[in-house]
Amino acid sequence: MNAAENLVSFGTQNGIAKSVKARLIRRIARLVRQEGLDYEGWRYIAKKVRQLCRLKPAKKGRKLPNVLTAVEFRRFYQEVDRAANSEHALMLRLLFYTAVRVAELCKIEVSDVDLDACRIRINDGKGNKDRVVLFGKSFATALRAYLAAHPKNRYLFQTRLAGPFTSRRVEQIVKRYAEAACVKATPHTFRHQAITWLTRHSGMADAELQLITGHAKRETLAIYQHVALDGQLEERYQRAMREVEI
Repeated sequence: MNAAENLVSFGTQNGIAKSVKARLIRRIARLVRQEGLDYEGWRYIAKKVRQLCRLKPAKKGRKLPNVLTAVEFRRFYQEVDRAANSEHALMLRLLFYTAVRVAELCKIEVSDVDLDACRIRINDGKGNKDRVVLFGKSFATALRAYLAAHPKNRYLFQTRLAGPFTSRRVEQIVKRYAEAACVKATPHTFRHQAITWLTRHSGMADAELQLITGHAKRETLAIYQHVALDGQLEERYQRAMREVEI
């Protein structure tokens, strides 16, 4: 069978699979209507069918997060500072210091910020969970000055119309500085950057990191251990491998 015939065969098989699924959907829909099932009833039935048939989602491979090199990281913030926009400078540093997700950043209100304790309360984070994140004391000074200059703010960072920034807008801001610095970065890059740095330098236990980063599973933090291989470990590895003769 040549390449063209293979393509036709695949298309035919794919079409058959779709038609079978379409017929099955129609049959199930008729049964649901006949039995008068509501939403919760259907959820229960679907769950039990999955259990009886032992249906499980395919496991997704976990990719290592992309982080900036030390040089790229500094170059990005140099571009931010060159723009002389104090709001952007604080916002983009807060992304790193707190490792918050971009949607969480946008929802932070001034009342959530505790400058004395260097803490920010994150309400309704991923999974509708609340948590507390930290920031450095030196950053608190800059943040205090910013809030003093914006006494009417409800949101920590807000638009001229007094509403919160959107995730899309923050993504655009990051993209602007990333392009100027000739690096690839999104708001989530700085979450990865922060967790990698803490994994390498803080000495925090996984459970402690989990608390401030808002990961649902402690196992998720394992990927950062691969990214945060320190120089001493790498040197020990290289030294050991030099002894291998193959």
